[in-house]
Amino acid sequence: MNFAVKKEKSMDVHVIINPASAGGKTGARQPEILSALEEKLGKEYSLCVTSEPLEASFSARKAVTDGSELIIAIGGDGTIQETVNGFFSNGNLINPSCQLGILDSGTGHGFAQSLGLPKELEEQLEIIHSGQTQVIDLGKVAFVDKNGKPRERFFINECQAGIGGEVVRIVQSKHKRLGGFIAFGAITLLTALRYPNRSMSVVIDGTEEIKDQFIGVVIGNGNYMAGGMNIMPYARVNDGFFDILLIHKQSTSQRLWNFPKIYSGRHLASSRFSYCRGRSVNIYSSEDVTFEADGEFLGSLPFSIEILPAALSVRVNNLEGK
Repeated sequence: MNFAVKKEKSMDVHVIINPASAGGKTGARQPEILSALEEKLGKEYSLCVTSEPLEASFSARKAVTDGSELIIAIGGDGTIQETVNGFFSNGNLINPSCQLGILDSGTGHGFAQSLGLPKELEEQLEIIHSGQTQVIDLGKVAFVDKNGKPRERFFINECQAGIGGEVVRIVQSKHKRLGGFIAFGAITLLTALRYPNRSMSVVIDGTEEIKDQFIGVVIGNGNYMAGGMNIMPYARVNDGFFDILLIHKQSTSQRLWNFPKIYSGRHLASSRFSYCRGRSVNIYSSEDVTFEADGEFLGSLPFSIEILPAALSVRVNNLEGK
């Protein structure tokens, strides 16, 4: 692991930057971003420049354990998710008073939009500098990895089974340099035209079971994802519930008709979508159905998900209406 640290002693502020996020654009802007951060914070900080998967989690966990009071994640939803996982050890929050700051510099921009963060770096820095926080919910997904080992992952914004998992698998491997709107929009449309309807069983809050053929199932903590898609228009990151979207079997013509509507939220008017809320979700399938969380490919069904209400303090001005 490559930890670049400004000072060897423990710092109140720890910064994690993923230079590979946004298809490498974050790395190109790294001097500019860090210079602006230093000017705004006016204090020393420790720094980790990530170079491999899960390094943000290890770095954040060490910083929180060593007493850091603010962890700033610079990157996209995947970087933020990894950083948030570092706030936990053995499934427990290490220090509830430690706060998360976000400088959004990713491909999809989903969580930043769900939080209502401004697009400009200076404005995001001002929010971090202001010290204002809101407490948000997190999701926790339990699954078995490709080696048959049980895994848990905390997520911040969304988790998807079916078409969402396939889109992320393709975008991660080939197309992040295109940018969020193009990468996710174009690949989602192309995948939507050929992705087969999958048989799934969805159990909500341990009681309601829905069996059907689905293109996909979306579990949302936030409302925006994948380059500006308003898939879960009523989701709020601090309401103690998941919003759950079931995308039912659709013909090619129905998919073409409905796809543009996911950017405005008008897709919910179609009978091919079901929308509900819950605190836990279990999804099973006899078929090979992939899934992802926060734009990170995780594997194949089954999985179980639960909401963690009021789990983390985030530097953000106001979540009213978000």
